[in-house]
Amino acid sequence: MPKKIANVPDFTGKVLSINLIDDDCSNDVIFPHFEMQGERLFLVGTVPEGASESKWTDGATVAIAWERVTDYFVFDSLAHYNKAIKKAEKHLED
Repeated sequence: MPKKIANVPDFTGKVLSINLIDDDCSNDVIFPHFEMQGERLFLVGTVPEGASESKWTDGATVAIAWERVTDYFVFDSLAHYNKAIKKAEKHLED
């Protein structure tokens, strides 16, 4: 079992939409948790289905360097996240 890392948020059961330094698109993550890799802190999780138009990353593991995060949105569940995505897609259609 991975070692618990102190002083980081507990995102258990949440879905995140993360913005990064020098990146124009958001990075969405389900099953997020923190890991130390090479003395750097990463947020590791899975890319949710449909997170990108091409869907090429669906289900892939993603590791995001925590120091690159500028802000993030927390969704309480995958259902909450999917509802928000549907709203965003509807808004783009209008």
